[in-house]
Amino acid sequence: MRVVILDAPEDLIAERHRLGHDRFDEVWEGEYHMVPFPTNEHQRVIMRLSLVLNPLAEEAGLEVRTQFGLYDPDVSDDSSYRGPDVVLFRAEHVTERGVEGRAELVIEVRSPGDESFAKLGFYERVGVEEFLIVDQDTKDLHHWARQDVRLVESDTPVVPLNAIPARLWTDGDTLIVETAAGSQRI
Repeated sequence: MRVVILDAPEDLIAERHRLGHDRFDEVWEGEYHMVPFPTNEHQRVIMRLSLVLNPLAEEAGLEVRTQFGLYDPDVSDDSSYRGPDVVLFRAEHVTERGVEGRAELVIEVRSPGDESFAKLGFYERVGVEEFLIVDQDTKDLHHWARQDVRLVESDTPVVPLNAIPARLWTDGDTLIVETAAGSQRI
């Protein structure tokens, strides 16, 4: 079920915060998006990807966070941000509230009916260099890389990442991540 709330009642937001139900919520240019807790498979994919990518990110001078806010740097309040599942970024692009616009790689693990694809325009506008969607069930990949001011979708079944030395592809319902250290099945 898709729910978008404009002018959300303060008591509703306060209650969600009190109960810890707002952990994954996002605000899209003033629209409050209530996001349900991730499924077991969703979390498993996030965790495995983070473990495989973290050493490569560190070698490239990047930091990795999971379910961390990515904010529109042109908006000083909390009225425009997304919460990607995995984000790789340089230290100079982070503040106390989260990543300020530019990230080197953003990964969304897509659950049925979620809004992963709808985030493309935001990520493009705020300066994300590379965007990857992994379907939680089929492990199908969708990849976009920055070309000038646009994020352009790749059309190759094997996705070489620009941010770190890794290639990804799908084998049946398994995600393969290949690095110099070998291949990991996720």
